Amino acid sequence: MNERRSSPRSSVRILVQHQSHPGEAPEIDYATDLSRGGLFIATRKPLSAQSTVHVQFAPAKDARLVQAMCKVTRVTPTGVGAEFISLDADAAQLLEAALG
Repeated sequence: MNERRSSPRSSVRILVQHQSHPGEAPEIDYATDLSRGGLFIATRKPLSAQSTVHVQFAPAKDARLVQAMCKVTRVTPTGVGAEFISLDADAAQLLEAALG
């Protein structure tokens, strides 16, 4: 298998709140993979490849919430892979601390 990720991923099970459009009710699902570059959200909500989604999650127990805009890069029957496209420095530090 050809690995195209620029950041190693970690298996996780963290709640993630996500929404595709401002003002819409957010969906709550689990992220099952997390890296410095993005996450995989296990969801049944139909999302299109290349669409954008706003996510919020705590990368570790008792950590502050990370908020980011993501681009959906992969759609599978079990969820979506999403790449961080807007992540501020504080959020990046939280991810770095959680991922080690």
